[in-house]
Amino acid sequence: MGQRQRKTFLAEVRRTLERVGVRPGAAMLVALSGGADSVALLHALVELRKSCGFRLTAAHLNHALRGDQSDSDQRFCHDLCTRLKLRFVVERATGLAPAMPNLEEAARLARHEFLSRAALQTGSDYVALGHHADDQAETVLMRLLRGAGVAGLSAMAETGPGRLIRPLLSLSRADILSYLEEIGAPFVTDASNFSSALLRNRIRHDLLPTLNREYAPGTSKRLAALAAEMQSVDSFLSRAAARELSEMAPALGELDLSRFVRVDPALRLPVLRQYLAGRLGSLRRVNRDHLEGLSHLCLAGPANGEMSLPGGRRAVRQYDRLRIADRAPAVRANFSTPLALEGTTEIAEAGLAFEASLVGAGEAAMPSDHSAALFDVQAIVAHGLTARNFKPGDRIRPLGMAGTRKVKDVFIDKKLPPRVRGRFPVVAMGARIVWLPGILRGDGALVSTASRTVLRIKARQLGSPD
Repeated sequence: MGQRQRKTFLAEVRRTLERVGVRPGAAMLVALSGGADSVALLHALVELRKSCGFRLTAAHLNHALRGDQSDSDQRFCHDLCTRLKLRFVVERATGLAPAMPNLEEAARLARHEFLSRAALQTGSDYVALGHHADDQAETVLMRLLRGAGVAGLSAMAETGPGRLIRPLLSLSRADILSYLEEIGAPFVTDASNFSSALLRNRIRHDLLPTLNREYAPGTSKRLAALAAEMQSVDSFLSRAAARELSEMAPALGELDLSRFVRVDPALRLPVLRQYLAGRLGSLRRVNRDHLEGLSHLCLAGPANGEMSLPGGRRAVRQYDRLRIADRAPAVRANFSTPLALEGTTEIAEAGLAFEASLVGAGEAAMPSDHSAALFDVQAIVAHGLTARNFKPGDRIRPLGMAGTRKVKDVFIDKKLPPRVRGRFPVVAMGARIVWLPGILRGDGALVSTASRTVLRIKARQLGSPD
């Protein structure tokens, strides 16, 4: 690279900064690993800072994973910033170990947390990363192999999320190495970048070169162009999805599935992505399988189904509503409690209290709803009344019907979610279910003209006065 190519390189970086909107007087933090990409970025920004009017600081995280080599990289970065007369922020990572599972993800998270702290510490408006066009191509191909959709294939943007910017994203690795050679700038090489244990390295050193050489020359450039196109598509879909979501889940409450099924299929996954992002706080560890599984739950059921989400959360469908639950499903409660004929019987497992009183038949007013029920005392003398948990196979003969119904079917008709059914108290007279509090009265122990004394029972939530 001669002077002309060097100027072209710097001009491309300047154009990216202009597209990003870096303003004069802004403070920029450069993530400096010591590798070729970050060193080239730092030198280019040093060359441009006077004419562009921004301030520079460099930050280095020592991952402490490669012993002396990690410390040597830190010294290199320190010496480079000393020569360039730049402020240098450094931190040593803790909690990372070569043998730990998901090391690559843990190290990436540690870097981003460090850079966020360093940006706040230095008052930086932007955090500049050294990602380039070949990184973009590798990311697109890696996500394609993992089954990513539009959002995943959009890969990295020149700006975002947050204060991140990528001034080298339109330049290739070859452009970067030529620039470093022209200015005579040394850099360090991380041996782990050649480890075949990492998928990205196998894509970088084996798959992409093979595709470019033997199948389709220019694959890397086309993959980077695909990412740019997918960013435009994703931006369009995201705006449309936001409008739909505001109608079907106001204030990010429960999702109205009766509206969701009418949404254009192209918008369903973007709607669910935004819904999960709002409810979970981020989409970290949420992948396409989660989104497709959630879409299937919303569209095909079951009507009372659920699925697990990252972070111990659950998506719970209850007929035409979907919500995100924080806690594990309620454990089935086992209880069987005789109901007092007078006074209060509390059943903690069901979360209910039963208030009972005896009145004369002439004083017993019919209940206004199914939260209360009347029983002929003479009819229940032999067995009394017992509140017990619902069991599969339970049946009730509803008042006014000739036959019986499965209690489960009654619950389904009333849209009672499965997590509630296991602790729902059915009221039985011996083996016969005579009342589903708040839902249905059975035909047992009915008050008639022959009744002399009537038992009136009202069910209420524990802790509620009524």
